[in-house]
Amino acid sequence: MPNIDKRSLKQNDFKKILDNSFDEIFVVDRNCIVIYVNEACFKNYGLNPTEVIGKTVYELTSEGYYSPVLAPVVFKAKKVVTLEQKTRLGINLVVTATPVFDSEGEIEFIVMNSRDITQIEQLKHDLDKTKKLVNLYKNKVAELVQQVSYFSGYSFTNNKMKSCLAMLQRVALVNSTVLILGESGTGKNVMAMDIHKMSPRKEGPFICINGATIPEHLLESELFGYCRGAFTGADKYGKVGLVELANGGTLFLDEVGEIPLGIQAKLLELIQEHRFLPVGGKEHKTIDIRIIAATNRDLPQLIKEGKFREDLYYRLSVVEIEPPPLRERNEDIIPLLEYFLNKHDSHYKYTHKFDPRCLEILKNYSWPGNIREMDHLAERIVVTIPEGKILPEHLPSKIFKLQPLSNTNLIEDELSKWKNLLKVSDEEVIIIRLYNELRSSYKVANTLNISQSRVTRIVRSYKQNNTARQES
Repeated sequence: MPNIDKRSLKQNDFKKILDNSFDEIFVVDRNCIVIYVNEACFKNYGLNPTEVIGKTVYELTSEGYYSPVLAPVVFKAKKVVTLEQKTRLGINLVVTATPVFDSEGEIEFIVMNSRDITQIEQLKHDLDKTKKLVNLYKNKVAELVQQVSYFSGYSFTNNKMKSCLAMLQRVALVNSTVLILGESGTGKNVMAMDIHKMSPRKEGPFICINGATIPEHLLESELFGYCRGAFTGADKYGKVGLVELANGGTLFLDEVGEIPLGIQAKLLELIQEHRFLPVGGKEHKTIDIRIIAATNRDLPQLIKEGKFREDLYYRLSVVEIEPPPLRERNEDIIPLLEYFLNKHDSHYKYTHKFDPRCLEILKNYSWPGNIREMDHLAERIVVTIPEGKILPEHLPSKIFKLQPLSNTNLIEDELSKWKNLLKVSDEEVIIIRLYNELRSSYKVANTLNISQSRVTRIVRSYKQNNTARQES
């Protein structure tokens, strides 16, 4: 190492060195009067060194330049002290105060080193918020993963459903935008998750946002995030949006038909240009995501009504998948019922079995809620019905419920329906359910065109059997 002549450094050189320090150097004497501060104090307090030197730390804190005051703590503790200060410019400082002692062991002055940690605090805040969002959407993904059990371990019989699943497997391998159509409960969100899990992006995030559940005035900032000071009430550090969280993975836009027109324009830019502008931002951010959308709305009709952009529709519908409703795949109903019953029995450690009469009723049910309704029904039965055979009377009234009577008689088409059902289903089930509705053996006999004594005998037998079951 070269031999440096320390005497070659002049007083002005030391000042240059200290003034070019990123950290603030702040020195007070034993009377708490500032005897030196470098140029860094300007960015921290908005004051030049000449405006600070000569003042006491108490004057500076009383005038609101920073708080809390540190020097008295050091004089009392007589050791190095570190704490945080906040300046009137909103800057957070970490200050380390080191006492310098004289020959008699008394503090001669205190040297304070102050470092601006505002940016670090902002980064920490952003990281904490991002972690919370990631955990939130991890939980949502976990819920969707659980729902994937709808299709795992089960082979569909219906040809339309087989075709949908084959298409799903093909498009999973490419990066095309997919639009999943169909009624509520047909498994659109499960299909979206399946596409992600089978795609090259499976190790990336899967972020889902439902356009129908977030208020319109919040949806844009939830999707695209916002910059610091973007609007009144905004987080002072800004916010990362769901689009950015999905980087490297898949963004699932559920209920895309509910997204307002203004935001649809930004979605179009996102799909076409792979970039977006945060709310209040001045620079676009580029992003690498795949978009899957789903809706139960008629998008062409919404386009005619001026509620959905035609260009966005064509960008979203590069590939369309439309799972059929349950009522159009009757051959899958009973196998699916057995599948869901076994699934929930296994989960809750119960054992149930459908009575054939019950299966007949469920097979003829319209299932307006589709697979989701079937899954929930199976779970309800498992947790509310004692182990054993599931009988028709165990079913919810909306599934096996008689239509309202008119003048104590069913209208002709309802009468025909009941007579036909009497031929293919169990006579006792219909008689008992009708008796519970009419509370009269005479009315039941008249409605079904059978003898009153026959109705009375079946009702009496049912009541006796039911009493015996309850006592056992």
